[in-house]
Order: sequence, then structure tokens, then C-alpha cells
Amino acid sequence: MTQARVLSGVEIAESRTTRKLVALYDGQCEVCQASVTWLRLLDRNGQVEATALETADIAALHPSLRMEECLRQLHVIDSVGRVFVGWNAVARLARVSPWTWLIGALGAVPPFRWLGDALYGAVAANRYAISKCRGGACGVARPLQVRKRSTLRSFWTCYSTGLFLRLPIIALAGLLGIWKQFAVWLRTFRRRIDFLGGRLSILCLGHPLAEPVPILFGELFTGVLYDGLMVDPGSPRMRRSLARHVRKLGDGAISAVVATHHHEEHVGNLNWLARKLDVPLYVPELTVRLLQPVAKLPFVRAAIIGQPPSLESPFSILGAELLTASGRRLEVLPAPGHCNDHIVLYDRAERLLIAGDAFMGSYFATPNPDVDSRKWIDTLERLLALDIEILVEGHGHIHTLRDDVSDFPGIVLREDPKAGLRQKLEYLRWLRGQIEEGLGEGLPLGAVVATCFPWGKRRGWETFTRDELIRILSLGHFSRTELVRSFVRHGDSVLPEVWEARFIRK
Repeated sequence: MTQARVLSGVEIAESRTTRKLVALYDGQCEVCQASVTWLRLLDRNGQVEATALETADIAALHPSLRMEECLRQLHVIDSVGRVFVGWNAVARLARVSPWTWLIGALGAVPPFRWLGDALYGAVAANRYAISKCRGGACGVARPLQVRKRSTLRSFWTCYSTGLFLRLPIIALAGLLGIWKQFAVWLRTFRRRIDFLGGRLSILCLGHPLAEPVPILFGELFTGVLYDGLMVDPGSPRMRRSLARHVRKLGDGAISAVVATHHHEEHVGNLNWLARKLDVPLYVPELTVRLLQPVAKLPFVRAAIIGQPPSLESPFSILGAELLTASGRRLEVLPAPGHCNDHIVLYDRAERLLIAGDAFMGSYFATPNPDVDSRKWIDTLERLLALDIEILVEGHGHIHTLRDDVSDFPGIVLREDPKAGLRQKLEYLRWLRGQIEEGLGEGLPLGAVVATCFPWGKRRGWETFTRDELIRILSLGHFSRTELVRSFVRHGDSVLPEVWEARFIRK
């Protein structure tokens, strides 16, 4: 029989106004998280408010609710004050969507209800044993008890269950992401996009071998032209597309060339462009050391993007300031993290930051092996102290709320640039805590990586397809594992690929 209790008069009135079901679920349970993901997908009319127990005030929702009982079984409160528990709650939620209505209807009557009660009861009785209780979800009751009783075997069982239950959603999210990225690539293909009356331009570069990168992963290849200053003019493979832009710009449009860091898609045309136009070339001091001679790239990067040449004279070392063609003063600020030699350019008068790769979206998860995320945290803290209204990424995206920057879908992102920086900072701080906690518990590297991308967080599954494609196509060079390693590097070291073997004794 369905278990029902009565809400207070005020709560009943509020429930009838909202007409929503309130579903209380355990945020540390992978099965619960996966079920809620499906529920939100199927609940097209917004009939259910799914609330994780770690964020819920259960006493305010219903006076008879107890945390221990809510942790053990799913609870659903309907608009007239009834509380459905366990399998009855599952059956009630199933009736929300026409796709699952039959399951909910049959599950509410014998013998299907008896079978549902038995299956649900078996899972509930062993919930502590199968809960991985990590990945940012251990904010509920008795986390130490859960961790003590949760072995690595149950950890991976629960993680795999979460993956299996989400596979269709993961695949769909991956396909939608590729479609959106393809649309942006098509819209920007080899274009020059001008802003601020032509003072700022994004030059879209490319090469047939490099086209899969923006389509599959959303990383455009661009150069940034700001008041005559050509910043990061692309890789050697993209020289032809850069030359077309230079011809169309005309004489005198580029007064100097500058690099923000040493990665190949930014420095491959430094000497070529400076010599072609007979303009000065400015390079950060640490970048010079890395480009004389330049290191040989891994096979995949060299094949797709192109091996850059070693830096040659003449060039000048970047100082604390750089003047543009019209005399604007750009402050040259160190910004290590993405790599040790990274700098950013800041126009204090315009409140504009040319960030290079010091900002690559708030949740970039597959970095180069030379990323140092602890230094990146310090850099983001310093950048947040600046007054920034326009943030220009090294791969073409512009973050701003200013009206004088015209809209361009896929390039201009209408958000406060400092909000994006703050989100990335909070994300890296959260990752640092996760990694320190996991390593402190003695978890192997693979388990630590899994806890940093919990299925209960949207970014854990929404970018899974893209992140795995990057890992496979780069032969492991770019991966979520590298993001974790970026917090445990020492000095300027780059950790090698680690292979793990497990032996089972019978």
C-alpha cells in the first residue's frame, strides 16, 4: 500500500500552487544520480523538482521525514501532501512521462509492485556497500561510515553502473556537441571577424589536416589582431590561410607580432610573418628558452597541427609594457598555469584582456602534459583583481557584456568575463581538494580521476564523449588523467605516461 502522510496547511497550499512532485534522492548514489538524469530528460513539463539530500532542508519539507530513512530509500512528496517511499516513489515518478507511464501504472499494482519492492529492497539494504561516496557527493549523513564500508570493487561497480545507465544520454550529448561545433566551424571558416570598429579582429585559420579539431572538440584555430598587434599567428600548417588574411588586410595593418606562449598553434609563424611584413617580433623570455631549439612534438600533434620551427633572430624580449600602433599601452603580465611561459596582455584603458590560453572555458578537462593547475589557480586569482570587460581567448572566443562588441554566434559569448574566470577558479579549487583527498586516502590514479568527474555533475557526463575522443585520437597525450596530474607536478617537471597493471590472485 502507498505510504501517505499529511503536510501542514501552509505547505499544502504552496504545493498546490506549484503543482510539483518533490523527489528527495541521495546525491552520493550513482544509481540515484543516473535515475535523476533520466528523470530530468523525460520530465518535459517540469512536473518534478529533484532535490539532493545534501542540499535539502527535509524538516521544512515534511515534519515526519528522517535523514536516515531518506538516505535508505527514495522519497517523493506530491502536491496534496502524500509521501511515496521506495518502489512506490519510483512508480509514481514513472507516471510523469508518457514514455514510462506504463511502467509506473503496472508497478503500482500486484504482482508487479511486489517484484519492484523486492528488487528495490535488495538495493536499499546494500546501499552503503555499493556507494562510492566520492566525487563531491559526500556531504550527506555518515560519509565516514560509507567510505569505510565502500571498497574499490564496489567503487568501480557503482561507477560502471552510472556509466551504463547514462550511455544513451552521453552519446546524444556527444552528437549534439559535435553538431553545434560543426555549425560554428562552418560559420567561421577562414573568416576575419571585426569588432570595436575594426580595432579587434579574430582571424580564423586552418588546414585540411587540422579541421577535425574544431569540429570534434570545439577548439578553433585563430590569430588575434588588436590595434595592429598580431598575437599568436598560428601554426606552420595554417600559414596559407594566414597569408590570405594578411593580403586582405593590406599594408600597414600589422605593426608587430607577439607570442603569448610556446605551443605550436601559436608560434609556428612568428619569424615568417615578422620577416614578410618587416615588423618587430616580441617573445616572452621563457618562451625563447623553449623555442631555441624547439622540442620535437608528439606524433599526433605534429601530424595534425604541425611542428613549429626553432625561433630565430631578430626578435625582442617582451618587457613590462607593449605599445600598439596607435600608442595604446598593453601591460604584459605573467600568467603561468596553462604552461610556465604564458603571459597575457591587458589594456587597462579599454578594460580588455587578451588571455591567450590562460582561459580556455571554465571546465576545460583535457590539458597538455605541461599544465600546472596550482600555478593556474594563482594566475586566475591575480586576473580576477583586474577590471575586465572584454576577455579574448587565444582560440577566438570573446566573453563580454558590452554593447559595442557586436554579436557573432559561436564567437561572442554574452557573459561577464570575470564570472567565467571565477567559475574556472572555483572548479580548479574543487579539483585540488578532490585530488588531495583521494591521494590522501591512498586511491589509485584511475579512481582519483573518476572522483573528479562524478556522473552526478553535468560536466561529468556531458563532455565524456569529447574527452574520450581527445584521449584516443591523441594516444593519451590529452586526457582527464593529465588534468589530475597537473595538480601533482613538482617545479617544471612534466610527468610521463603512467601504465597501471593489476594482478588478481585466485
